Amino acid sequence: MNYLNLCKTISSEIKKHLVAEIKQHGFNGETMEDPSDLKSTHDIDKIAAAIALEKLSEYNCNIFIESVSNTIQNNADFSVYIDPVDGSLNWERGVGDPCVVIAISSKAKISCLKDLEFSFVYGLRSNDIYYSDLKQSYYISSLTNKTVTINCSGKQQLCDATAYLRTGYGGAQRQLDHTLALFTTVRDIRSFDNAAIEMCEIARNAADVMIEARNISDFFNLLAYPILKTAGGFLTDLSGNELAEQTLEFESNYNYIACNNTSLLNETINSINNK
Repeated sequence: MNYLNLCKTISSEIKKHLVAEIKQHGFNGETMEDPSDLKSTHDIDKIAAAIALEKLSEYNCNIFIESVSNTIQNNADFSVYIDPVDGSLNWERGVGDPCVVIAISSKAKISCLKDLEFSFVYGLRSNDIYYSDLKQSYYISSLTNKTVTINCSGKQQLCDATAYLRTGYGGAQRQLDHTLALFTTVRDIRSFDNAAIEMCEIARNAADVMIEARNISDFFNLLAYPILKTAGGFLTDLSGNELAEQTLEFESNYNYIACNNTSLLNETINSINNK
């Protein structure tokens, strides 16, 4: 089946409903279930998840959505993994590029990231699209309306690199404990905490490396991995072990490095582990 069209349908419907909410109510501020936990489920997550479930209801597939009970079918044809709004807080604040993230596998349920065969990321603010079919990774810019293949060819050294060093969600101290040296080593630092979009930006060399060391990112924050991998990039734990074949739990949190070349990856690993 055409996974790309399915993902476009789901994401465009989510965008339509979220924009309608803003037009009706304006930016109402933060709506998380637990105000003391910035990572807890937001109202817009529930809206987006309900739309995704509705659009997938006609398919014989298993559905795994962040913070939503799984939908399991007998003899499912494929499985779908969705972060309905990656960057809910950013959407509510009107900043960054929150996104819809969807990954698909022909397996009824995956056990590791390498089982994902298709990945799709749609920027809710930029309207940019990234996707991968494990043969090639693609970027569709809303500004040019052109589809281009993307291949990693980033900066080879930290001193030349643009890094996404993530300090938000109350995790600054944990991040600094691992990456303080990088803050004064890299050429430039950016990050809005939209994991999937930022991983895709690394895949197309708009940035070079991202380090998550706060222990607050779950499995669903890794769903853009096939796009990075197929473009030639790498996703490892902080010790440099590839995450692709590690058994993953949906509710567990993961620290990781996303990078677009081996030279920079090795220097990053050395910096983190020789502080």
